Amino acid sequence: MYIPRIFQTACMNKLRFLAWAVILLLLLNAGTLIYLFTEKRTDQRPPRGEGPSNFIVEHLKLDKQQREQFFQLRRQHQQITRTIHEEDRLLHDQYFELLKTDNPDKAKADSISRLIGQQRSRLEAATFDHFQQLRKLCDGDQKKLLDETIDEITRLMMPKGPPPGGPQPDR
Repeated sequence: MYIPRIFQTACMNKLRFLAWAVILLLLLNAGTLIYLFTEKRTDQRPPRGEGPSNFIVEHLKLDKQQREQFFQLRRQHQQITRTIHEEDRLLHDQYFELLKTDNPDKAKADSISRLIGQQRSRLEAATFDHFQQLRKLCDGDQKKLLDETIDEITRLMMPKGPPPGGPQPDR
C-alpha cells in the first residue's frame, strides 16, 4: 500500500515529538524523585513512628527505671486526655446540634460553650501536670535539657489539624 510522502513525514514528526516528550517526562520524574530523596529535612519533627515520647527518652537519656516510670506517666496522661477529648467531642456535637433548629436556645449554647472552654482548661492542666511529673523523674542535667527543649516537645505534642469534634477544613 502506498502512503504519500507528506503523511509519512507528518507521522514521523509526531512520533519524534512523542518520543522527546516521553524522554522529557521521564527526566522530570527522575529529577523530582532525586530531589525528594536527597533534600535535607527542614521540619524538625521526628519521622513517623517516633513521637514526642521517643524524643523525650532519647534527648533526656532516661535510664531504664526512668523510662518505665515515664511510660507509665504517658499512659496515664493519654488516658486522661482521651477522656477529655471524648467529652469535648460530645459537647461539640450538642453545641452544633442546636443549629438544627430555627430558634436555638442561646442560654444552652452559652452553657455548652463554657463547658467546652472548661474541657480545654482541663486538657492544658493535665499536660502541665504530666510535664511537672516528668520533671520530677529527671536528675539535674536532665532537668536542664528538659528546660531547654520544653517548647520543642510541646510543639511535637500539638495535634495536626482541627481539634476533635471541631469544624473540619473545607476540601
